[in-house]
Amino acid sequence: MNKQKIRAAILAISSVVMITLIASAVLADIAAQFPNIDKSVIQMVLTIPSLVGMVISLMSGPLSSRVSKKSLVLYGLVLALAGGFLALVFGKVNIYILLFSSVLVGISSGINGTLTMSLIADYFTGDERSSLMGLQSAFVNGGSMVILFISAMLAGIQWNYAYLVYIILIPVIFIVAKNLPDDKPVKADKSENNSSDKLSTTVYYICFILFLFSTLLGIFQTNIAMFISDNNLGDASTTGLVNSVMTGAGAFTGVIYGRLKKLLKNYVMAVSIGATALGMLLIYTSGSLPSIFIAGILSGFGLSTMMPTAMFTVSAVTSPAKNATAIAITNAASSIGMFISPLIVNPIVNKLFNGAEEIKFLFAAAGLIIVAAIYIFVNIGMGKKAAQPAME
Repeated sequence: MNKQKIRAAILAISSVVMITLIASAVLADIAAQFPNIDKSVIQMVLTIPSLVGMVISLMSGPLSSRVSKKSLVLYGLVLALAGGFLALVFGKVNIYILLFSSVLVGISSGINGTLTMSLIADYFTGDERSSLMGLQSAFVNGGSMVILFISAMLAGIQWNYAYLVYIILIPVIFIVAKNLPDDKPVKADKSENNSSDKLSTTVYYICFILFLFSTLLGIFQTNIAMFISDNNLGDASTTGLVNSVMTGAGAFTGVIYGRLKKLLKNYVMAVSIGATALGMLLIYTSGSLPSIFIAGILSGFGLSTMMPTAMFTVSAVTSPAKNATAIAITNAASSIGMFISPLIVNPIVNKLFNGAEEIKFLFAAAGLIIVAAIYIFVNIGMGKKAAQPAME
């Protein structure tokens, strides 16, 4: 087993996991292309991959005990390539073609978002696992930064050209095919099927916190394009740059994640949530383009410390045969939060505040502060056992 080749394959997959965010930069253009379509339906071009990804993520855990993870990953990458090509060629024809494209990309996201972390848990242990999870986050964000920057430039020519970026999946498919071992699925021992080996309450606790975080972070990702457009702060290229700054900050955070975890210990998540809340509050209080870029940096930091911390924690408290399932459930919690974000927030803001975009960011800031308070309370009240065991 060549760990360097496995690492290369995992990081290659990670670099395109967030390719679904391309849609966030062109939501305002899609809304202009289909003016008679409700805003919530337009936002589903971005959020459907989260819902589909959630379902597929839950399925990928059990599937990985029957089908090799290499086969599943390759299948996911090919589907994403097909979805991107469909949006590029036919996306301007009908909104439902874009939604179907999002379904295909969501399947890929669900498979690869789960299995990249599961592969790390399979082949690496201890500090090596923790550091690689941080590096994986760096590649997720670094890859996203490059993808979003290029897609924003292409969208400046014509919005559907943003989907040309999906061509980058072709070399990733070859890298995975060459370097990832086609190992037989890991099956649970009979002793692991009894009731004493159920998933730890820690897994569900982390999922709950991650669900709330993703729901509130989703406000930034699903509304920032329209906020920029409505306030005449820029166009799709501007939104793409904001997303690139966000992912760039996330990439840098991923590189130094190992050091941050040692420094912050059990309070990594609290700091993640607090930083994201501050970014949302800045948008509400200032509403300027610089404040949006700062919010992007803080959100990138928050996401890139939150995800590896959650994944490392759940993988540390589950057996090898159940790692994929635990990680799948954790990914699903994040995906559900992202999907329902506009479905919850839009009706509330529309009813109470006449749909004012800036109020959504205040809503997010307040919610995140409450989530951080809950997390800190549990940490203090229940200690490491309930919060983040094995984090040191």
